Amino acid sequence: MAIAQGFDYDLFVSYAHIDDSAPDSQPGWVTQFVHLLEPALRQRLGGMDTLKVFFASQAVGANFHLPEFLSAVKKSALFLGVASPSYATRSWTLQELEAFANCAPDLSRLFAIEYLPLSSNERYPAPLDDQVRLAFWKTGGAMRKPMALSPVFDAQEFSILVNSLACDIKEKLLQMRYSGDLKPLTTKPVENDETPRKKKTVLIAQTTDDVEEEADQLRRYLSQYGDEIEIRPRTGYPQGGEAFMAAVRQDLAQADLFVQLLGRRIGRIPPDLPPGYTQFQYNTAKSCGVEIMQWRHPELALDQITDPAYKSLATAETVISSGLEAFKGQVLSCVRKRVRAPGKIPVKSQSPTVFINADDSDLAIAREIERECLRRALPTFLPITGASAEANRKDLAENLTDCDVLLFIYGDTTQDWIRSQLRFFGKVKPRRDADPKLLAICSGPPSPKPDIRMTFPNAHTINCPQGWDMTAIRELLEELAE
Repeated sequence: MAIAQGFDYDLFVSYAHIDDSAPDSQPGWVTQFVHLLEPALRQRLGGMDTLKVFFASQAVGANFHLPEFLSAVKKSALFLGVASPSYATRSWTLQELEAFANCAPDLSRLFAIEYLPLSSNERYPAPLDDQVRLAFWKTGGAMRKPMALSPVFDAQEFSILVNSLACDIKEKLLQMRYSGDLKPLTTKPVENDETPRKKKTVLIAQTTDDVEEEADQLRRYLSQYGDEIEIRPRTGYPQGGEAFMAAVRQDLAQADLFVQLLGRRIGRIPPDLPPGYTQFQYNTAKSCGVEIMQWRHPELALDQITDPAYKSLATAETVISSGLEAFKGQVLSCVRKRVRAPGKIPVKSQSPTVFINADDSDLAIAREIERECLRRALPTFLPITGASAEANRKDLAENLTDCDVLLFIYGDTTQDWIRSQLRFFGKVKPRRDADPKLLAICSGPPSPKPDIRMTFPNAHTINCPQGWDMTAIRELLEELAE
């Protein structure tokens, strides 16, 4: 049995066999890719022996017939398409894609990488054309033509991409496995006359190409909370003024939250949609009274935006300038903080929000703690960087005031930095409604280091002088996540 309950296979790898061809009986490109992906998946799944990957190599595939492939597709939890010009024209691959799309309306189960890109005037068939495809190719040579990354000569970049994909696939597999286990619980009587929570609908706006990957990361992150959140659109919007406007309005009529990621580009402006796709979505969400959250990268150079309307949009008060990971947590927190019906008492309070206050020199350990928090569904924030000093200080004050859990990281940074941060917290602390549920100072290498010589009542101290030990931090997080 596969990890995802009710399926024979966890992952079906669909590819054009010509893309796996290699001289002198050497393993082909797709074979090498799968041989790296499968152990990366097993490592992230804790070595689960039940992982089932359907991959028909050249030799094995010769003994299979199309009906057998299509049967395996329908029995697979996830589908991974190795997109390429050959993939877009082969009958077998297109039938595999169609078979999966017909039996899996949840397109978050569809993953795609790109072995080689199509020409600018070509398109993949639906729904592959609307999916974010992880590019396993680069441009090279004097003519800057695309070429597939080599698992040998581009080993580091290749490995990073494989492991990134493995993380995303693992999250989806575990979501499918455990959400299946929890389904029967929805039929239990609810105590204290509490009605089951209605899912909140989050509309993630169509983005420009330069932030498409970030939008897909947000979509995959929120899809982990499928019991709480419904994501719109389910597939990409139709392009063209009338069809696009109708589809957006239809989704906004059901939306609780409108989320828009803003990049450097204004976005396309078709002849029958004068405001353009980006501005129209925002204007319509605003006119519908839907709550709005927007994001831009803190390093986005606002002075280089020449279009006045787009510059106004990128600097609106609903725009959050932060790292993407922090923004993802803010979106989840916003969904969970929405007002409930009067008189209703939640069975379980919302997850506490965690603010990890770290200097740039300690960002690596802060990211590791952030990942531990997110594994426990704890919305997590890091300080913003790259914005103005005033914006950074304002963001810091808001995080120190609003968070439920506050962690200070004292590693490679200086004694002056940690003391200044603690003093600033002392100044903003009177603005809080209550003390933090947890205040901890995490002290790590290098050792020895100057003593902070500051204390706060009920503050925890985690000392790791010889090297960061996550055990104590995990224990604290486990208590918070209960």
